[in-house]
Amino acid sequence: MKAQSIHRTLMGIAAIALVLLIGSPYVAAQKADSEEISNLLTQSKTHAVQAEDDSATLESFTRSGLEWRSHAAKLDQIKTHVNEIGKLLKQMSDLNAEGSPWQQEAIRQIDPLLRSMADNLTSTIDHLNKNQNKVHLPPYRDYVHANYEFASRTAEMIKDFVDYDKAKAKADALEQKLELPVSDQGD
Repeated sequence: MKAQSIHRTLMGIAAIALVLLIGSPYVAAQKADSEEISNLLTQSKTHAVQAEDDSATLESFTRSGLEWRSHAAKLDQIKTHVNEIGKLLKQMSDLNAEGSPWQQEAIRQIDPLLRSMADNLTSTIDHLNKNQNKVHLPPYRDYVHANYEFASRTAEMIKDFVDYDKAKAKADALEQKLELPVSDQGD
């Protein structure tokens, strides 16, 4: 009987250790949102929406009689917004360890999309520089359209993360106001 009691005790300790090991990622998932990352996401949203608007305007230029200098000026505005988002994303990446899991995922998802957007923008600028009198021809229009698509997807993704952040903050505030037990669900 004594051997069975020791065996049960050891099994109980092993079960507790297993729960603690399995529970470790869950504890990490409970990490609070970083207010600083949330603010940087909101700033990124502003630039992403402006880049999307400027990209739509540039696309309309391809159907107008505007000269290449107008295109170049609009591309420069888009480049400014993309560079600003890049700086903000760098700051978010530097704070990544302080962010909650959903914030870390936001940073992870935005990064490759922004890189693709920047690469396409660079290609568009290079194409314009080499073909200044061909802003109404299909190759340039294709570059501009692709740029608009990247800008739209980037803006949409960032807007979705900012909306999620606001909705989550509101739900957390209501949870506290109503004195509800903390949710067992992770981010």
